[in-house]
Amino acid sequence: MPRFNNTSRVIVTVVALIILLSSFQLNVRAQVQLDPIVVLYDANHLQQIDPFDEEGLKLMFDMVNDSSRYIVRINENDPLNASVLNDVDILILSDPDTFSEFTQEESSAIAEMMANGSSLFALGNPTIPQNSTYWSSPRFQDLGENVALNTLFDQINMSGVRFSVNYTTYDQIWGDTLFDYEHSLHENSTWVLQLDSSTWDTTHPIFKDINELFTMTATLKPIDAASAVARGYDSSFAQFRRGPNSWGNVSFPNMSLTEFEEAPLSYSAINGTLPPWLAAFEYSGSRVIVVGSTMMFTGYTLDLPEAHSKWESQWFYQGDNARLFMNMLDWLSEGSAEPPSAIVPMLTVSAVILLVGIAYYLIKKMR
Repeated sequence: MPRFNNTSRVIVTVVALIILLSSFQLNVRAQVQLDPIVVLYDANHLQQIDPFDEEGLKLMFDMVNDSSRYIVRINENDPLNASVLNDVDILILSDPDTFSEFTQEESSAIAEMMANGSSLFALGNPTIPQNSTYWSSPRFQDLGENVALNTLFDQINMSGVRFSVNYTTYDQIWGDTLFDYEHSLHENSTWVLQLDSSTWDTTHPIFKDINELFTMTATLKPIDAASAVARGYDSSFAQFRRGPNSWGNVSFPNMSLTEFEEAPLSYSAINGTLPPWLAAFEYSGSRVIVVGSTMMFTGYTLDLPEAHSKWESQWFYQGDNARLFMNMLDWLSEGSAEPPSAIVPMLTVSAVILLVGIAYYLIKKMR
């Protein structure tokens, strides 16, 4: 009988210890293989940035693929229909050419994709002047039109934010560029900017561990858009291009949302009004990011004169540029691939052990 009592004590102790240990939360290696999040980059609308070139977006996409959480696909030849977008979690549209706008069928497919919970990542670019180091590339002379993306936003009834585009005085339509004489890297390249955390919403998840960014970027409107999470400095302003090497800015007294809604095509460059360049918001069951710069995530060297110490430095490696891109993908894909919770199985195991222990105790007492 004493031997039986000792065995009982050991069993009770072990059961109690198991129950106690099951209440602690530990990090363990996942045993379930999650399907990767599918990121589709559309390259079928005459984009200026090559996704396969190391000067283009290849460095960025290699990093995304290496993360093992994502798989990047490139759409080169097909229209964006329901079949192409069927299993896409994040659609990236980057600086499509004005002469290759999205068809109504493509816009409908994109709207349906978003209604099903997938996300949209839209990147524009700034316009550049003739003294830019990129001007020798003919395709870059059309950089930053951003009209095709604005047209797409209209087609899918997404009205919260737009790229700032000049429809006012001149026949040629150009997007705006963020300028800053005080925070540019070189006095002759006042659109190549170094930004710090005072210019963005540090509480937003996409800016986690982001301390410094280098960019040349288009601006967004309206200036008081609730979705804007990154702007310029107090000294920053937007300018539109009037010709190959001339700029203009139209000063409006802090354009309001009401003014923008009444005449959305009448406002372009906004001087001295902290123009935004990055917006993040939820729309129609989806998440959307609109950012004014594809260039800042590429392998191209900074648009600086040879005399500058950074003239051979690549955008991808500057500051926290690459991390920002990954953070934006993380936010866009939040909820897309949640690992199964271990809480319910652990509670079930604990409950079973507890019931077995109670039953054993009651049987012992009855004896």
